Amino acid sequence: MNEHGQIFTLDVFFALTLTALLVSCSGLALEQVRKQTNDYLARYSLEQTANTAADVLVETSGKPDDWWINFTALETVGLSQNNFAGIPRANSLSMAKFENLRQLCKTDIWNSYPEMSQAVMSLFDNSEKFEILLVDEKTGENLWPPIYPRWNTKASSGTQNSLEIVVAKRLIATNVKTENIIENIVHTSKPPRYQICFTIAPGELNSCDWYIVLTRHLPPPPVQPEARIWVNRNPPEGDGDWDFKSLPDISPLRIRWNGIDYPDGSDYAFPQPLHEGQNFIWIRVSGKYAPADVSIVSLPRGSPPRMVELPPVATLVVKLWR
Repeated sequence: MNEHGQIFTLDVFFALTLTALLVSCSGLALEQVRKQTNDYLARYSLEQTANTAADVLVETSGKPDDWWINFTALETVGLSQNNFAGIPRANSLSMAKFENLRQLCKTDIWNSYPEMSQAVMSLFDNSEKFEILLVDEKTGENLWPPIYPRWNTKASSGTQNSLEIVVAKRLIATNVKTENIIENIVHTSKPPRYQICFTIAPGELNSCDWYIVLTRHLPPPPVQPEARIWVNRNPPEGDGDWDFKSLPDISPLRIRWNGIDYPDGSDYAFPQPLHEGQNFIWIRVSGKYAPADVSIVSLPRGSPPRMVELPPVATLVVKLWR
């Protein structure tokens, strides 16, 4: 009987041990499933926040409409450009709003106006761990300095130290319009004059800024070409009395900006203003070895002048992390 009792006791011990191991393994498995589920839900929530934020940025103009020039009234951030009726144009980026949002994220403003900072963070689930970029659709290179909190004192947004990053991308129009262009104007023994015509549609005169953009493709030669430009008038004999005189790499030249004709002044006192309908410029380029391109570019009124360098289509990238 004693031997039978010992065998029964060992059987029970082994059974209990196996049961304990199974329960322990099940508990570990359940904990692992719970952890994976929580990680999945956290990532899903992060992805949803990034996609919602990207949609709001490119499909709305923000609230109120003038938040970008009146930070203290900011309720909701939106970066789309409005049409003539004041209705947001989806995926049509306002670079003025983009740049002003970047300025709002400067350290002194971000720290000094917590209500504005909170209004921005509310778009990103009340987090400061966000970054907004404008990149070239073809190369992926940054076209504009990025937006993130305290960008002027922080070398980077912090993405390099994050455990998990999600990215949402939206294709957008930058509203940079090349109205006309002449390429590779070169010097000859007697520099010819070239005429470039462009049309200003009804409503565009006061809703857009207008520029002459001069560029060249070769390294600086010993003597750079000189451009003389006349706007809406014919050059006089001897090619004097020009409205603009410049080297091709001094650009852009503002014909009309923020509703003002020749805001930088003119070399002479009788420049002709732009008008609705057909306008034109005459240009003469002299100087050897450096062909120059000349184009007429329009931007939405009040846009940063260096926006003329942007392609017409780009990608808005929203990054969030934890």
